Amino acid sequence: MANKCIEIINTNFELLGIITNFESLICIWNYYECGTFELTINKNKANTDCLKKDNLIIVNKKDDKILIIDKVVISTTKNNKTMKITGTCIKGITKRRIIATNGYDRVSQTEAENIQKHYLEKHIVNSYYDNIRTPERDISWLRIAPTQNRGISTVWQARLTNLHDELKHISEDTGMGWKGIIDRTNKYITFDSYEGKNRGINQNVNPYIIFSEKKKNLLEGKVTDDNTNYKNVAYVAGKGEDEDRLIIVIGNSTGLARREVLVDLNNIDDPAELRTEGQKKLDTYKTIQSLEGKVFQIPNIEYEKDFFLGDIVTLESDGIYEDKRIIQAKEVYEKNNITVELGFGDKIPTLADQIQKLTERPIN
Repeated sequence: MANKCIEIINTNFELLGIITNFESLICIWNYYECGTFELTINKNKANTDCLKKDNLIIVNKKDDKILIIDKVVISTTKNNKTMKITGTCIKGITKRRIIATNGYDRVSQTEAENIQKHYLEKHIVNSYYDNIRTPERDISWLRIAPTQNRGISTVWQARLTNLHDELKHISEDTGMGWKGIIDRTNKYITFDSYEGKNRGINQNVNPYIIFSEKKKNLLEGKVTDDNTNYKNVAYVAGKGEDEDRLIIVIGNSTGLARREVLVDLNNIDDPAELRTEGQKKLDTYKTIQSLEGKVFQIPNIEYEKDFFLGDIVTLESDGIYEDKRIIQAKEVYEKNNITVELGFGDKIPTLADQIQKLTERPIN
């Protein structure tokens, strides 16, 4: 990884300043959703006046590591002023839009990449409300990369949900990641889909990567295996009233192993569509299996050279080998020290995530 450096630009893509002597920068990059960052710097240092809301930060001159500033806090003590700058990676701008429709915005059977790009195109780049063009919702400096038809094939529908949250759900359900990439010459940012490579031991296409305490390349590991919110049988309720309501059952577990949930999809009257959408909802109630830990840099296995965010790698613990996707990378820049902490497998739901799941209901 390069020495620490941040470039500050505005949304006209003009370079406002470069800072190399900040106190600390913590960036959390996520494969499925937008990450966050926190920058700490003494207010008296050069170019801190450029750190303003909605300006962009590029980390280590890497065109796919773009941050957008949401909040600036200046704390004054007797001897100095300290700035704390926080925000999200560039994917966070999708939090500013919803799937603005009267009826459902449906995507028929197609690859995951096309589904992601459909909602990005229609609700933040070349925007529509149903069939009405809404240019006031566009962000002029955003583009969508041409599709390569990647990912599994499925269908999707959404209505009046947050655009970022919908893209996150699509990504989690299909395994297709997404990111923003800056084009400095043409002065725009392109959103594109991408798939992490399989670098596990059970394939022979790519050199494999193993993380384990025995190899001393994984430190301070924390393993989570959680069935708290797990469900495996869904009663999926579609259109209709009382005894005439369309209900199908998905799943066949029995006895103690059976965990039931009601899925309310009262806008759907087609049994095939009800089964497809019901399965998606049931899949969100999965066992949470995750491993977090600091990566110790050793020769021949280097982050962002030999493996990347989104890749599938092999984890070993007590003789058990398991392939997991790298879903999160936390980079901490302090003085001359750079550390990386990786999150593997499923994201552990926060309290906010669980509350959101409980409050998500179809809109009549």
